[in-house]
Amino acid sequence: MEITSLIRQGVKAGCRNWKRSGWLVAGIVLGVAFFITISSIGASYTALVSLPFSRIESDLLIQLGADGKRQIKENDSAIKLPFSNQVIDKNIVQNISELTEIQELDSAILLWHQEKKNFITITGVDKNSTDRGPAKVLQWISKGRSLQNSGETVVESHYARFHSLKPGATIHLGERLFHIVGISKIKSGAALAAANFYISLDDARELAGMDKDSVNLLSASLVLGTDKKAVTQQIQKIIPSSLVSSPDSIGEMMQGFARISSTASRLLSFITILFTLFFTCWLIVGRQEEQRWQIGLMQTIGWQKKDILLYSSAEIFTISAIAAIGGMVVGYLVIQGFSNMEVSLTLPWNLAPNPEGMHQMKNSKAIQVPLPVTLQPLVFICGFVATCFTAVITGVWNNYRLSRAGIRETLFSK
Repeated sequence: MEITSLIRQGVKAGCRNWKRSGWLVAGIVLGVAFFITISSIGASYTALVSLPFSRIESDLLIQLGADGKRQIKENDSAIKLPFSNQVIDKNIVQNISELTEIQELDSAILLWHQEKKNFITITGVDKNSTDRGPAKVLQWISKGRSLQNSGETVVESHYARFHSLKPGATIHLGERLFHIVGISKIKSGAALAAANFYISLDDARELAGMDKDSVNLLSASLVLGTDKKAVTQQIQKIIPSSLVSSPDSIGEMMQGFARISSTASRLLSFITILFTLFFTCWLIVGRQEEQRWQIGLMQTIGWQKKDILLYSSAEIFTISAIAAIGGMVVGYLVIQGFSNMEVSLTLPWNLAPNPEGMHQMKNSKAIQVPLPVTLQPLVFICGFVATCFTAVITGVWNNYRLSRAGIRETLFSK
């Protein structure tokens, strides 16, 4: 028999016994869809940890902590250095940039502006290098333009909307007047680059009273395949009080939750696919037991055993393949639906843009981001192959058993 002829006969046979076929299709669709959904959601939570870094295309964020000493300058200015973002001298920056594992090193300056009734964050960025790091926000301009000259600032869109700020307006930061030239809409999950105002590096140094070429936040992109822990150790030898953050370090902080969620998703996926395969086998055996008389009829008109097995395997494969593909489609749609679900991601204290404990910013360390959907082609393939293979093997084995029973047994026994 030709393959197309076998498949056509399989479809006709499935349609004739549509009730049994319907239960079989429904069971496989639901099982495969649930298996794909559970596996993909588990992988999506793993991707959630690296989301803030991936948005700014960085592997490491390097900061210098106060290390028990109040290194913030004692002055009357409203501009302050965050406790986790002390000054990193240009010589140290140069030494870090010379590490062979570091492909690109981008500089930024994070400042706090504290007033009686207002608190804002300011980030100084390199307006000539916006491909990576916090400066990437200058690529996300929704109104106006990017920074070009000294004394210009770009405002984050939510802050601008709340305070009715538009391009062309002016604002005082410290003792300096800045002209608003653009509005930047921060992409979801890019919390590591979030600030209220963005200014040039030179303007930020002037506000903070920092030396030329000094910074307080470094963003590093590593050579592909580099061990982040090894690079972190090298950086901490160059600058002992440094705080080096990466997706791996955040993952270690959440390792308890991550381990439990990962184990739970694997276990649930395994149980789901086992139940799907068991249910599929049970329905196939029951379906063939009801139709055993057909095997006896085939034998009476001269069908050989191999023809019977080919026919039954084509029928079972066609039904299970259609059902598995349907389950893959349903699983894909469910996963896409989960992409609209927002989850909370808590950042380490040194990566939070606002100081801990501010009464008006109780959730400043937590960010709400859409769950990053992770499609796993291997999971789709495994669900399809496992279901079809098990279904065909079960159908062939059961029909082989029935065909050996003899014509009298298959035609007349109940």
